[in-house]
Amino acid sequence: MTALLDKLILFICCTLLLYIQIPDAGLFHVLAILTTIIFTSFCGCCNPDCLFWHGLSRQNRIPLSALWLLFAGISLCLSEAGFFLPLLFYEITIAFPIHSLHSSAFESRQSLGSTPKSLPRELGQKQLENQPKRSLIFYSASCLLPFLSLRDASDFCVWIVILLFLLAWILAMKTSRLHGMEENLRLLRDSTKEYHLLLQQKNKNLIEKQNQEIHIATLKERNRIAREIHDNVGHMLSRSILQAGALSAVNQQENLKEPLNGLTMTLSSAMTSVRESVHNLHDDSIDLKGALLELFSGFSENYLIRLDYDMGHYIPASVKYCFISIVKEALSNMSRHSNGSEISITLREHPSLYQLIIKDNGTNIAQCHSGMGIANMQERIRQLNGTFSLSAKDGFQIFAAVPHENH
Repeated sequence: MTALLDKLILFICCTLLLYIQIPDAGLFHVLAILTTIIFTSFCGCCNPDCLFWHGLSRQNRIPLSALWLLFAGISLCLSEAGFFLPLLFYEITIAFPIHSLHSSAFESRQSLGSTPKSLPRELGQKQLENQPKRSLIFYSASCLLPFLSLRDASDFCVWIVILLFLLAWILAMKTSRLHGMEENLRLLRDSTKEYHLLLQQKNKNLIEKQNQEIHIATLKERNRIAREIHDNVGHMLSRSILQAGALSAVNQQENLKEPLNGLTMTLSSAMTSVRESVHNLHDDSIDLKGALLELFSGFSENYLIRLDYDMGHYIPASVKYCFISIVKEALSNMSRHSNGSEISITLREHPSLYQLIIKDNGTNIAQCHSGMGIANMQERIRQLNGTFSLSAKDGFQIFAAVPHENH
């Protein structure tokens, strides 16, 4: 939009100068104006983003050069077209800016991808170093055109055109600098968005890792509390029950039998409650993934075991014990009855069920559907109202699914 406004300003100035210098409008005036409009339109199509010459592809450089030469030739043949040479100078200045002012802009455009991918950075830098020579050649040739095209006009008119050249150069420098700033702004915006997304992903991974560490720490603390209750409170209650029983056995007073029996029953009830609490804490403190990884350590020397674990934090204890037992039995069966070398284990929690898939790459599998181990696995899944299937096609495979219920 800025380049279009610049061209419009130059076009109006050149048109006014044409009609002031040659007031008798004729066919050549119209022809020169139409030629200029067509020329600027095609130049805008070849270089819509106001890129430097190095940033243009070969498909755009050739027609753009042809347009420049064609318009220069027309201006030599048609003096009325010479009044619009500042527009040609504007297009050349956009493509060949002064190196001292725009070397950094070229580098930013190259980093943004405005330069062709086939152009190496070293080659682009070398061409950029040669740019002042090329710019001087194009500028000199462009500045000679008014003297050749407007040879029949007054010297005052020629110098006015030269002043319009200066205006075209100022506008082109301003537009080129503005485009460079816009591209740097887009680069900064894209980089900021990319860093923001990367930061979000890292924060998400950090939160997941922290949650996992908190979960593991909670399980360890529950396990410690259960062990402390079992070792201290449990032993003290057991001793108290034995002491109450001994007192009841040696007691000879009738009025103390009832209180001693009540004390024994209270201590027994407390012992039962403590035992249940300890078992519940211990069951909750089991880390299914950690238990499986520990189980794999005994088979890692002979097998390549891959674990795909996608389970939530809260898993019923019955499901944990069931899956651990099935994995242990499956690894044992595979080591005895299969010649596979790789084992894949998948644990995944779905909205309505827990899923366990175990398979290997064995080819010589025996006793697939018989044995106490298979029967035990089927019985464990059946007790949880789940489904169990076994296959020896394309390796030893076990599929188990347990629905979400209050196990």
